[in-house]
Amino acid sequence: MAAPGPKSSELSPAKRQQILRGAKALFREVGYERASVDAIAAKAGVSKATIYNHFGSKEALFFSAHSAETEALRETFHGLLEAPTGDIESDLPQIGAELLRLVCSPSNVLRHRVAVGEAGRFPELGQAVYDCGLRAGRERMTHFFERARAQGLLEIDDPADAAVDFTALCLGDLFKELQLAVRQEVSPELIEENVRRGVRTFLRAYPPPNRQR
Repeated sequence: MAAPGPKSSELSPAKRQQILRGAKALFREVGYERASVDAIAAKAGVSKATIYNHFGSKEALFFSAHSAETEALRETFHGLLEAPTGDIESDLPQIGAELLRLVCSPSNVLRHRVAVGEAGRFPELGQAVYDCGLRAGRERMTHFFERARAQGLLEIDDPADAAVDFTALCLGDLFKELQLAVRQEVSPELIEENVRRGVRTFLRAYPPPNRQR
């Protein structure tokens, strides 16, 4: 299920940001279910009709409110996956670092907290968050590893498994710690260390043809 998009692009940038700020604040304060469109409209200082005219639904507004801050990170991550240099031992640390910046960004953590809290009552919300985030990213990474295998850069039996393993090895427990507020943020140094360790372990499992395991 893809995240629904806005119905109109006529909303001014300033008014759009006003609505998104109000929506994001209310989703954070009371959760998805209790954040009615009426309440969001009041919080943002606009009419209910304005929200429906330009976003179409509360679900679409939820995604818009929580996606703007991660858009640049997502584009950088996807760009690395779509334009490999051919030097796999150089590409993987860059991809891993951008992956962690995206996954561990405050907006992404908040989006998942809300979705997890509401998934039992609104499984379509959890499915949409999964489809637009985890599944979409994994599919792109799978294609990256398919190319790496085809070019003889890595010994890979199943590129989809490699994508799962790479993500898990680089991320470790960081995302869980952020979701549970055990950790408030991740430093660049921690990202670098996690990625270095993850890539090293990954290359032992999926080595370049000329490297000894």
